[in-house]
Amino acid sequence: MVVSDFLDGLIKILSGDPEVWEIAFLSIIVSCTAVALASLVGIPLGIWLGSSKRFGGLFPTTILNTLMGLPPVVVGLVVFLFLASEGPLGSLQLVFTPLAMVVAQFVLTLPIVTGLTKSAIEDLPEELPLLLQSLGASPVQLKSEVWKEARPGIVIGVITALGRAFSEVGAILIVGGNLKGYTRVLTTAIVTETSKGNYGLSLALGTLLFLISLSLTGMVTFLRYKINGWT
Repeated sequence: MVVSDFLDGLIKILSGDPEVWEIAFLSIIVSCTAVALASLVGIPLGIWLGSSKRFGGLFPTTILNTLMGLPPVVVGLVVFLFLASEGPLGSLQLVFTPLAMVVAQFVLTLPIVTGLTKSAIEDLPEELPLLLQSLGASPVQLKSEVWKEARPGIVIGVITALGRAFSEVGAILIVGGNLKGYTRVLTTAIVTETSKGNYGLSLALGTLLFLISLSLTGMVTFLRYKINGWT
């Protein structure tokens, strides 16, 4: 029964069902926007933390690692309280909108991008800056070379954040409300269909989610190897 329902779900997806692809498109837009914003903030912040002796110690690292493992439902609750009509940002009326989902995923993925970028910088040889300076590198050239050396680790941070964003359910369920045709994404659609007993369709949606995630992370990985000359 589940197998036949799964095949029916795949046929529904492959036939270009508008509702399914609208959900899939929203999943891509929300997750990629959140990770892009997290990267714009988190990569420079991670580089700064990784290069700073004062702010790269045990206590800041512990705080950052804790934030990387924040429970999504807690993040969703905090963001909801900020965006709800009674909250500090209630006048913006963002709760139960795709933008609120972007905010929640941004909060979840920012520590991941920042933390893994920081680790990539800290894992570089300590003598690298001194070596580059001895070779006459300018401050701009020094930062450029450090960035090139740390780039593989930074890319891994972005890929990890993408995986976290695409698999997220709790936070976006709280702030987005899983409204059909408006804030329903693939993960919340899977939860909805599973609660209805439509396991075959849930598996089909899960397969679609996996393929989209595979495609996006594959593109990022491809760009990494292309930039590095396939080494």
